[in-house]
Amino acid sequence: MNRTWTVLGLLNWAAPYLEKYGSSSSRLDAELLLARVLECPRLELYLRFDQPLAASELAAFKQLLVRRREGVPVAYLLGEKEFWSLPFIVNPAVLVPRPETEHLVEAAIEFLASGSDRVARVLDIGTGCGNIILALAHTWTGNGKEFFGLGTDRRPEALEVARANARRLGIENVVFGVSDLFADLAPEDGSFGLIVSNPPYIRTADLDTLPPAVRFEPRSALDGGVDGLEFYRRIAAGAGNFLKPGGGLFFEVGAEQAAGVKKILASSGYDAISSRYDLAGHERVVGGIKAG
Repeated sequence: MNRTWTVLGLLNWAAPYLEKYGSSSSRLDAELLLARVLECPRLELYLRFDQPLAASELAAFKQLLVRRREGVPVAYLLGEKEFWSLPFIVNPAVLVPRPETEHLVEAAIEFLASGSDRVARVLDIGTGCGNIILALAHTWTGNGKEFFGLGTDRRPEALEVARANARRLGIENVVFGVSDLFADLAPEDGSFGLIVSNPPYIRTADLDTLPPAVRFEPRSALDGGVDGLEFYRRIAAGAGNFLKPGGGLFFEVGAEQAAGVKKILASSGYDAISSRYDLAGHERVVGGIKAG
């Protein structure tokens, strides 16, 4: 006799199955994937525990489980990831937004709020899916203030995702363009009051030791060179040409990189260097102010 699977029974089976294959959030993963198959909000599953699943629904769920077992990030399977309470389209062309990056958004908003510019002008280097610059634009304009953002990335396929997210969120005051850091920007692109970046910061030698899910993400968005600090040096060296005096340069950094990035900013002539801690107690954001 074929077993009749209910929502609760399937979740109770799938969670330990995914945990066995290395998922650190197996219950949540199972709920998100099943909610996608049933085309309902995740929390609605709790109201449908006794609902039996059709054969087609079981087959679709099994396919998703197999791909998750292989290490594919849940966000790629769903095609989206929440960041800053906003839904962002994601695919293998871009990194999956992390909660830690919200600390960079917080630091950027505080810095912008401390200034007196009529229009906040922000440059996001290595924008990926656009989550940082679009979260800033959404928050700043939501407070009734003017905002202009430019998000750049060296990968056109990433910018396609960023533009799709801008359209999805209805944000029109952010534009995106291809540039390898500052190489394709010109002085007439204007002086910015703030530059933000979450650059690649994994040491090259560590890339092959990353968890399976991370290895599905674009390698070029992860590889930070021999010591993981290559892009911090390059960005700090070039940012001054695009920052107005008193403008800020803020980075997300790896868990043990804050001291090194602070030294880079200091040697590049930045003042008032500061940091912000994440919920795990790591210095996650480092920033400095252009002198003058």
